[in-house]
Amino acid sequence: MRVALVSAFLEDQVYEHKLDDSFMENTICKEDHFYHRIARALSKKNIEVVVFYPSKEKIEKKFVHKFGHQIVRVPVKYIPFIHEPIVYSPRLVEIIKNEFDLCQFVSGYYVMYKVPDMFDYIVSKLHNQIPIIARWAGGNHEWMTILRKPIKKKSLNRCQKILCSGKNEISNLKEIFDIPSEKISYLINPIDLDIFKKKDKIKTQKQLGLDVEKKYFLYVGRLTINKGIEELLEAFKEIKKIKKEIILIFIGDGPLKKEITEFVKKYNLENSILLKGRCSHNEISVYYNASSILFHIGTSGGLPNVVIEGIASGLPIIASYNGANEDFVNEKLGTGILIQPGNKSQLKDAIFMILKNEEKFSKNISNVTINFTYEAFGEKLVEIYESIKKK
Repeated sequence: MRVALVSAFLEDQVYEHKLDDSFMENTICKEDHFYHRIARALSKKNIEVVVFYPSKEKIEKKFVHKFGHQIVRVPVKYIPFIHEPIVYSPRLVEIIKNEFDLCQFVSGYYVMYKVPDMFDYIVSKLHNQIPIIARWAGGNHEWMTILRKPIKKKSLNRCQKILCSGKNEISNLKEIFDIPSEKISYLINPIDLDIFKKKDKIKTQKQLGLDVEKKYFLYVGRLTINKGIEELLEAFKEIKKIKKEIILIFIGDGPLKKEITEFVKKYNLENSILLKGRCSHNEISVYYNASSILFHIGTSGGLPNVVIEGIASGLPIIASYNGANEDFVNEKLGTGILIQPGNKSQLKDAIFMILKNEEKFSKNISNVTINFTYEAFGEKLVEIYESIKKK
């Protein structure tokens, strides 16, 4: 079986960088992005996979990822339009239709709110041609226009399966988009538990050259709006006046980097807020173990990979009441504390509670991590493929 793993995003915009040959070879082909972890899990089950990256680059080209599977950069048609551009790719549809047995969307947030997006376009062209699997990882359906919602509903219902990672997402699919239960499967993206696991905090701090007398707060992800970064900065600034030993570390890149840098300079926090840029998964795993709290307090839904990785590393998490966060981050499991998005008061209270009871939140790693392995993921996904083939 040949499976096309497809991003429904214009990846140039996601990375804020041209997907030229150099960037593809030196960044995309070497990173541990979850697209490629999905490909790796399937390759272990002898499924032939190709990952497709839609791009504004005009030349189609094939690359090889470090895990061994093929990546194809495929050109798109790009039309600027009011709030969001119209993006589609006849070439991508042609390749999938002629060369693959199944199309699986691996990008999570393909609710573009204003106009039919790449997901809608590809589904409309492949419907009744080959089986289609979608991934619903949130996005705020309340932002959709009245005309937009029926388009998304039609596209989702044309898929043979929709993968979700949270109970709230499953409810939304059933109640908002009228997706029948038999079309929905619960599945969490895989992580490498040989990398993401609990390690000695002092040793990892020394490995990173950090001061073992300090306590480290960690944010991993895109530096962009709706991630709670603004509230985190303000809360940190206020708590820093009381807790002199805390340091805030940002791993990732994005449009808010400039604002964070300006905030740091304005409040003389050069030694207290550190921007590390993009890091490899091996590096990030060390930071998880060197830190005291991980933050995921934005408004976007889904179950972020950083939350899974943090849980597997035994790192207490402060997360917002959004999507699958509620299933995995809570005081009952001992994995962290949930707060309302944008609520700085709740954020500060949660920080103080974890600092006061850090051992309580970090001594146990949730048993759910067994479901995060490549083996468990690959086995479940192959079962889904087989169930689709039988219909």
